[in-house]
Amino acid sequence: MNKKKLFIATSSFAKDYPKLLNDLRKNKVQFQLNPLGKKLNKSEILKYAINSTHLVAGTEKYDVEILNKLKHLRLIFRLGSGTENIDLDFALKKNIKILKPKITLEKAVGELTIGLILNLLRKINTHDKNLKLKIWKKEMGNLLYKKNVGIIGYGKIGNYVGKLAKAFGANILINDVKNIKNKTNLKNIFKYSDIVTIHSNFIKQDFKLINKKYLKFLKKNSIIINTSRSEIIDYEYLYYLLKHNKIRGAALDVFDIEPYYGKLIKLENTILTPHIGSYASEIRNQMEKEAVNSIIKYR
Repeated sequence: MNKKKLFIATSSFAKDYPKLLNDLRKNKVQFQLNPLGKKLNKSEILKYAINSTHLVAGTEKYDVEILNKLKHLRLIFRLGSGTENIDLDFALKKNIKILKPKITLEKAVGELTIGLILNLLRKINTHDKNLKLKIWKKEMGNLLYKKNVGIIGYGKIGNYVGKLAKAFGANILINDVKNIKNKTNLKNIFKYSDIVTIHSNFIKQDFKLINKKYLKFLKKNSIIINTSRSEIIDYEYLYYLLKHNKIRGAALDVFDIEPYYGKLIKLENTILTPHIGSYASEIRNQMEKEAVNSIIKYR
């Protein structure tokens, strides 16, 4: 099979930069876009990608079962920062090349994270909603200045969030699997932070790293942000804390099932966004351009 057959699994590829699709056509790459506009499950991946030689992947799972059935696959371009959703060892055995963008996401995800923190602290969404309902009601907010910000996962994104938070005068607490100077344990992160923000790619199958054991230490007026991976947090226990006002609020950009329409949407003390961490056009366009160039270039 010499012809390149590309399946693009991400849900909004080239919407902001349609010229990229013309580049694929000019280079005689047969391609199909994700027709469902959502994160695909196993059966959907197999349905649409079964004959593909090349694939642009999002956060959907590519385990042994999937990779073994995609018999023609030669390249996966992971449109994002992490590759933990791909069984890299098995891909190597199958001689499937794995690539990802050289451009990194720290500015896009970092700015979103700070925006969500400020939104929760100053109740921007609440005031906007009330005013549009013709309710002129001022609710007191809080500063980011002098708050303790606990950062779980101190790679490029976590580090950038730390820099931005420090610019506001916040104090930083760090937790990471790596041996980083001045890091602390998870218990201290949750016990002493006013704001906890998660930027870790460390996922163990069927294990919620951040569960009741740690979430129970959150302070009454604390907030938690997750723009990383939904698998890392026990959302069921987080829902309990939010519903009973045990914590101030949460901002979540990632969910186990996407699109997400679950019970968290009914809570007033949440801000929920549809997995937009990398959705800044300056970053997204460059990532997609790298993907297209790699598809065209690689056999």
